Amino acid sequence: MATDRRGIIRFTIENMIKQCRFKVRTGEKESVSQFKKILHMLQRQSIIHILVDDKDIIYSPLIEGYKLKDLIMCSLNIDLTNKYVELDTKEKNKIYSYNEEKVNHLKLLLYYCYLKCRMYKRSKDDQIVVSGGRAEIAYPTFKVINEDLHIIDDTIDKYNKILIGLDLIRIDSAGNWYYKDDPNKILKDSVNFYTLFTDEETANYNLKEGIKYWKKLDFNLGKVFTNSKEYKNNNKRLNGELGSIIKKEKYGTITEKDIVRKNEIINSISQDEGNYNIRELLDSNEGMLLSDIYEGFGNFNKAEIYYDIENSLGLIDKDGGITVDFEYYKWIMMNYNKEEYTYYVNCVEKYKRDNYRKPKGLQNKKKTKELNWSEELDELLNKI
Repeated sequence: MATDRRGIIRFTIENMIKQCRFKVRTGEKESVSQFKKILHMLQRQSIIHILVDDKDIIYSPLIEGYKLKDLIMCSLNIDLTNKYVELDTKEKNKIYSYNEEKVNHLKLLLYYCYLKCRMYKRSKDDQIVVSGGRAEIAYPTFKVINEDLHIIDDTIDKYNKILIGLDLIRIDSAGNWYYKDDPNKILKDSVNFYTLFTDEETANYNLKEGIKYWKKLDFNLGKVFTNSKEYKNNNKRLNGELGSIIKKEKYGTITEKDIVRKNEIINSISQDEGNYNIRELLDSNEGMLLSDIYEGFGNFNKAEIYYDIENSLGLIDKDGGITVDFEYYKWIMMNYNKEEYTYYVNCVEKYKRDNYRKPKGLQNKKKTKELNWSEELDELLNKI
């Protein structure tokens, strides 16, 4: 909303809702009620003051008394430059005008605001080139973004590319690395570093200085950075080898040599097990359930968690055999979140109805002509 020279904002509730790209709907949990609750909270916390005839009246009249088309005048009682992040109209318009591919503009805007909120912001008199001030960057991991916003890795990648193309952000990484004491030198990819885009020189400088500072942090002292940013999943071979050993252990054919090798591989992998995403684990251990993979790692807590998920969603039968095609199992486990539990239960039930056949356990790895769920999945993913 526009602020005039005296710092006064004029709006109607109806116009505010439309400007935020929502539909104007009445009802207890609809947009009108929700916007009034937000404005009321801001008013009670003295973040905004409602004005009448340009005279400040604190807390009165309450925002609930205004109708949709009533003109509201208020002033801000906070300094936006210190504790709050401002969203410029140009930024919002850039995002909402994007039309090169199908995208949820509101979620994209939310993601951009999320990154912007996480980025350190220097005071105006602290210029990085002059004083060596802290770089204006953020480096949340995909896992953190997943947990905060409930969006999957592919969507994060998609949003990143769009925001770069719109000249809103720039991204870099510290490249590949491995642990100094890892005899297998398993390469891992660094987190992304994000900075807002003003011009290429400033963005590059922020990223360069931010990465240089991050590499010197205590938790990175035991790492060797290769100076290469071309990430290759070179630990796929080791994961495949580990998967084979775990299968032998499950069927009672494991040897002492296998046990030694298993422990050696696990020592390399488990140092940073948290960085392994579900897709990588499943791709590297074709045909194996996540519960079995983590049991093989010796991480019995995670094994039990994933077994409960697999069992409650109907992905396994009473004997622990998989009840759906492995590719479909992968899709479910890579996208599942407990907030949408019922949705994924229904997905599995529908899949089994549409593709009914006698379960073949973990041997059923390839798609067959009767599987018709891929088009449905593509449609669902496009809606995200």
